[in-house]
Amino acid sequence: MLESKIFSYLLSAVAVLVALSPIILIHEFGHFIVCRLTGIRVKEFSFGLGKVLWYKKKGRTKYCIRAVPFGGFVNPAGEMFVDAKEGKRAPKNYEFASKKWWQKFFMVVSGAFMNYVLAFVIFTALAFATGQLVQDPAKMPAAVDTVVSGMSAEKYGVKPGDVIVSLNDAQVRTWQDILDGVKKINGDFNLSYRRGDEIINVKVAYAGFKASGNLIGISPKAVYQRATIFSAIGDGAYQCWHWTAFSLSSIYKSFAARKAPDLAGPVGIVNVIHKAVHTSVLDYIWLIGLLSLAVGLFNLFPIPVLDGGYALMFLWEGVSGKAPSEKFVQKSLNAGLVLLILLVLYATFGDVKRIIKSPAAPAAAQQPAAQDKK
Repeated sequence: MLESKIFSYLLSAVAVLVALSPIILIHEFGHFIVCRLTGIRVKEFSFGLGKVLWYKKKGRTKYCIRAVPFGGFVNPAGEMFVDAKEGKRAPKNYEFASKKWWQKFFMVVSGAFMNYVLAFVIFTALAFATGQLVQDPAKMPAAVDTVVSGMSAEKYGVKPGDVIVSLNDAQVRTWQDILDGVKKINGDFNLSYRRGDEIINVKVAYAGFKASGNLIGISPKAVYQRATIFSAIGDGAYQCWHWTAFSLSSIYKSFAARKAPDLAGPVGIVNVIHKAVHTSVLDYIWLIGLLSLAVGLFNLFPIPVLDGGYALMFLWEGVSGKAPSEKFVQKSLNAGLVLLILLVLYATFGDVKRIIKSPAAPAAAQQPAAQDKK
């Protein structure tokens, strides 16, 4: 028993490293390649933090692997901002500050762009290998995949694997029939479902159904269809768009409702990786893609110290024709660092609360689909 727990923890630790390493490397490679394309000299390209374990110098760039396998950085030559009023020398043509505003802008956003590229490649490869998730409820069988605790379906005995055969005495063949039937409910209703060879009929009280927000509390089984390379590419692009729109919409709705947004911090990320690697290889690979997208999106937020904060400053330089002063930049970075620390603490507190409340919560679904709870 002890040995199995130790193996489980070791597997999770390795899974965290394997999941985060390509995300970090591809992000820094994005910065590196744009530096090379724009003529910015790169002094160091490092994976990890802390003491240098291994390095190789090629040309004027030092490639390093450091002791702590989290994080990484590209160190371009020169400073990011040079204020002539401070009496500093003009930057040399291979230094970062010498470049045009749009070159600097693309350098700082290139890391996030490459995170999106990685996510797109993973989503596309999975869609081609496993098939595309059917989005049309009319093409999805009325088979139950999950049952939400406390809602009507659970109270009346529905279990994962059951098949809904009728709703309010109307025959059900597809998930669309369920969606249409739920809209017509305005009182107590009959629900019939098949478990093996047995048909079970129950009468559901409308009061409990209404109290659940008119949700029965079930979600459909995922159904996949064979994908061509072109449809897989379309699915990969859709996944990137879907999760970006979903994340931004969730944050907007939280602020619009004057509620604190639900964020995942380091503890939450490690926890979801732990669950995914113990669920299936495909779930784990898909999660790497989702995390890469999340890292890319978060880095684009206009917070100083993040890539998005720097990008905003370079956009201002392009619009106004002058770079922000070093004093303004330093004050902005200090404020951004404080905000970032507070966000991490807040997210970590939320992670711990979720783990305590739901220690056995299932891993995230493999792909977004028409799997809304009904």
